[in-house]
Amino acid sequence: MTIALLSNVTVTSLAMRLNVISREEVYCPAAYNTWLQEISDPGSKLYKSEPAVVFILLHGRELFGETGCESREQAESVLSPLAETIAASSSRRKTAFVVSTLDIQVKKICPLASRRIEPYAAAFWRRIMEDHDIPLLDLSEIAADIGRKKFYNNRVWYMGAIPFSKMGEEALAAEMGRIWRAIRGERKKCLALDLDGALWGGAIGELGIDGIHLDSTGSGSRFRDFQKRILDLKNSGVLLAIISKNNIEDAMGGIRNHTAMLLKENDFAAIRSNWTSKADNLLSIASELNIGVDSFVFIDDSPVERESMRIALPDVSVPDFPSDSAQLEDFMIETAKEHFLQLRSTEEDLFRAEHYGAEAERREYRSAFGSVEEYLASLDMVLTVENIGSHSVSRAAQLSQKTNQFNLTTKRYTEPEMNAASEDPARRAYIGSLRDRFGNYGKIALCVAAVSGETASIEVFLMSCRVMGRDVESAFLSSVEQDLMETGVREINAEYVPTPKNSAVRDFWGNMGYERRGKSGSATLYRAKLAGVRERGAVEVVRKAEECQGF
Repeated sequence: MTIALLSNVTVTSLAMRLNVISREEVYCPAAYNTWLQEISDPGSKLYKSEPAVVFILLHGRELFGETGCESREQAESVLSPLAETIAASSSRRKTAFVVSTLDIQVKKICPLASRRIEPYAAAFWRRIMEDHDIPLLDLSEIAADIGRKKFYNNRVWYMGAIPFSKMGEEALAAEMGRIWRAIRGERKKCLALDLDGALWGGAIGELGIDGIHLDSTGSGSRFRDFQKRILDLKNSGVLLAIISKNNIEDAMGGIRNHTAMLLKENDFAAIRSNWTSKADNLLSIASELNIGVDSFVFIDDSPVERESMRIALPDVSVPDFPSDSAQLEDFMIETAKEHFLQLRSTEEDLFRAEHYGAEAERREYRSAFGSVEEYLASLDMVLTVENIGSHSVSRAAQLSQKTNQFNLTTKRYTEPEMNAASEDPARRAYIGSLRDRFGNYGKIALCVAAVSGETASIEVFLMSCRVMGRDVESAFLSSVEQDLMETGVREINAEYVPTPKNSAVRDFWGNMGYERRGKSGSATLYRAKLAGVRERGAVEVVRKAEECQGF
């Protein structure tokens, strides 16, 4: 059982819709309004099944019953203990809890000047959830977007305590499906954008910089508002790229010189403005950024270009562009929810664009050296290795979900699962951060090892493809081996599980001196006897011993 849906109203049909969208089994208690008992009882079916995510969807009016929400004190007395119970339950390390906001419909007839407690109760509930760092399913926003009269259905409410209309249930299931994909780390990495008709109105090659439709006020502000939401994505770690059929001088003139242009040249990790096919340009960008084609979302106002991209590169996500440019901002918000939703931002997300800028400097710097060895030695690389703690769990889970090329086993962890692994006394969980003379790569390497007596078994060993071939992998493995030796481990078992994307590391364990032992299914098995410290090449390794306490 992967997903659980709990509620204080009937949500059986909603669970069925979520099952179809997520293609996962959804647990929904048969008994009515037993959500609190389910999360309070350690022996409940909910916890026995250990779902990856629990959605708690609460109907605001039902929380307060017939008495309604009469005062702030009453609202707090009802909501506070419920919130504390949810917060305590959410501390279970293998399960992610996602809780709805409250949309409290006002049915009571009262004067215009009366004191309304419902908005206070809804805000109070949200604040408690945020204080406990619990992810939210924004039911109130969905209801507002659709309109309450369409979101709710009185007829099915009186028939079977089902508050939501068919449209309401479809919207909720779609949002829960998005959240589920975010928990699993199914987030795209790069937004590739057209220029003419997208970031501004009109063709700059024909109209010139003063003729394009882009302004901070009036009708031209629709394109500026569109850019604001794109900038939000960039600031959350999404890479931006330009793919435009334009002369490069015209394109860069608009980006650099138009006074209403919010997105600047350094906001883009790659720019292609030429007359080559857009699919070929996207392939070129994918190669430059070293990310998969399936990591891209392509935005273009031309139906011909969109269809050409879908045919040439079916793994690229190509949403339909709005026919009315006044809808651009809403279109970008929906695109972000569908393709770029994430549970939490990490430090690496916030500085990803800067990482790629530094990489361009490294490539230019590399040309001054006659050998790879001289180049690597000049980078002054420092790898910091520490045991995973609360400060690094989100990034560790993200690495396990996103890394494909240098990933020996491709075992994925959700954030709660990584929490559990990091706190398991029978496991050692390591994360490595790299910096060099050009900047900080952030946390780029992950290893989880199960330890039994003098033997350790590597469950996960992976590294960001951005630092492949720089001796970092050997240095990271050396640090892991040394720490395991210090805990009494004398032998390590490891394996390579082939995938369509990780063939580049097929011989990693053999190259590291591990003995091949045979196969188990598709996995190739390896073993090594630990005897001393491995050569670390051009990389200096720092162990943060203070982070190892508690293991």
